[in-house]
Amino acid sequence: MKHIRYLLLLNLVCILGWMNCSVQKSNTKKTLDRGTPFQGGIVFYLFQKGDDGYRPGELHGLIAATEDQATEIEWGCYGARIKGANGTIIGTGAQNTLAILASCSESGIAARVCAELVIEGYDDWFLPSKDELNLMYLNKDGITSLGDFFYWSSTGYGGFNGWGQDFFSGYQYGNFDEYGYGYVRAIRAF
Repeated sequence: MKHIRYLLLLNLVCILGWMNCSVQKSNTKKTLDRGTPFQGGIVFYLFQKGDDGYRPGELHGLIAATEDQATEIEWGCYGARIKGANGTIIGTGAQNTLAILASCSESGIAARVCAELVIEGYDDWFLPSKDELNLMYLNKDGITSLGDFFYWSSTGYGGFNGWGQDFFSGYQYGNFDEYGYGYVRAIRAF
């Protein structure tokens, strides 16, 4: 009981300004939901059991940049065979992005625009995999400034083409030419 009286008295002294006080709330928990601004973007997916990156008791997921990084940009290098960018599932976008960059040194391609992006000090952005891009489409109402355009994924198709998704219909295209044009929205994992 003495401890409670002491805390009440200390709070009163702080409120009245009789001494400088700083209060730390150790029991405050930050909650994240889809649509929450966080670490340079907007949370659009929280990892679930079975997802690559899921850790029991920890909160992890995917964040989309708040605006498009490019419009009408090529996926890869014209005529260059892209090896290793074949991951489709959640958690493979970053590796696909690295594989595209290893096979194509051109500037101004979708993967490079994402890999070179820095927002609020975060520099680990990547082009989403096919399934990560579909999660963006399914949660597009909570992500700012997503248009009804064709967006690139980092998943390759046959070595020379890339997968993309129409954000109006939701349809995914697997044989869209790498030198065709699409929009880019970078993501990162936290």
